[in-house]
Amino acid sequence: MTAALRRWFYDARVRAWISQAAVAGAMFGTIWYFVANASENMVKAGIASGFDFLWRTSGIDVPFKIVDYTPQNNIVDLLWVGVANTLLVSLLGMALATILGFLIGIARLSKNFLLRGLATGFVEFVRNIPLLLFVFFWYFGVIRALPPPRDSFGAFDTFFLNNRGLYVPAPTEGHPFAAVSVAFAIGVALFLVLRAWAVKRQAATGKIFPIWAAGTALIVGVPLAAAIVVALTTSWSVPVRGGFNFRGGFVLVPEFVALLAALVTYTAGFVAEVVRGGILAVGKGQKEAAASLGLTPGQTLRLIVVPQALRVMVPPMTSQYLNLLKNSSFGAAIAYPEIVSVFMGSALNATGQAIEIIAITLAIYLVAGLAVSMFMNWYNARIALVTR
Repeated sequence: MTAALRRWFYDARVRAWISQAAVAGAMFGTIWYFVANASENMVKAGIASGFDFLWRTSGIDVPFKIVDYTPQNNIVDLLWVGVANTLLVSLLGMALATILGFLIGIARLSKNFLLRGLATGFVEFVRNIPLLLFVFFWYFGVIRALPPPRDSFGAFDTFFLNNRGLYVPAPTEGHPFAAVSVAFAIGVALFLVLRAWAVKRQAATGKIFPIWAAGTALIVGVPLAAAIVVALTTSWSVPVRGGFNFRGGFVLVPEFVALLAALVTYTAGFVAEVVRGGILAVGKGQKEAAASLGLTPGQTLRLIVVPQALRVMVPPMTSQYLNLLKNSSFGAAIAYPEIVSVFMGSALNATGQAIEIIAITLAIYLVAGLAVSMFMNWYNARIALVTR
């Protein structure tokens, strides 16, 4: 072996590249073996492969959907229904679990013995019970225990609650509430402008502007006003009891409510511990300094403690959000039409394309999870402490 070749061989960087190339080659070789083996077995068994089945007529009815779909649509439209329902329950669950978890986490640090004890009991109970039991409890123990349609709970002869769901009025034409989304975006933009002005004003004069009260009025008040205007100018389909069920309106199916309640209550217990740990990570001297400046306990928590605690809370919160996204697949246990139920269940049974359907489902969960991680990483970098 020549001296040049010896130096090249003993170079740490070269050996690192060689080892990584060997590992990558072994990985791709293993994947190729399994794919080729599966394809050969499918040919021998007479099972068709490929993704042409996505453009077949579905023929599958979905009881709850937020996108336009009928059984005459293609299977790819059925897939989109499952994705939309999964994202709906996941995003709502993340928002509600964050709010509930923050409240419980702060309550765990309360000086009130009863409040602290209730919060601690909730957390310990939730963290030691499987999620599937929560799903069954909310579905069979709470929702299905409601009265039948004939004995529904009603309000103003417009809203009805029974064991088949919550029936509410629905607009009869188009999507009139798109204006509410625009109003919400305007409210958020105005809040950001107002917040920037308030920060500059406080730096210049030392006066604190009630930014959160004003921000709540903008973010909630502007869309609410738009919703009221739209509601008064739109024709509605009101639920009416007919035979053994209700006709008209929109029904919030019990499967959605049960799954959402289970995901929120379960995840909130873990979020509460993340919040408690983040708050305890803030030094005691920070709170003492805030008190010496005359800040109230509420101002100290909002202006001093929580902003610093967020830097500790965001990474574990990312894990909880990812867990909630994946746990939405438990909806299949109670027939909520999320992606696992309608695509890996109904579509797979109708087409027999097991490998393709499972691969598509895994890819969708992967993309959704990476999107959540990217957003949380961006937010974590945005609030990170800037040092020299």
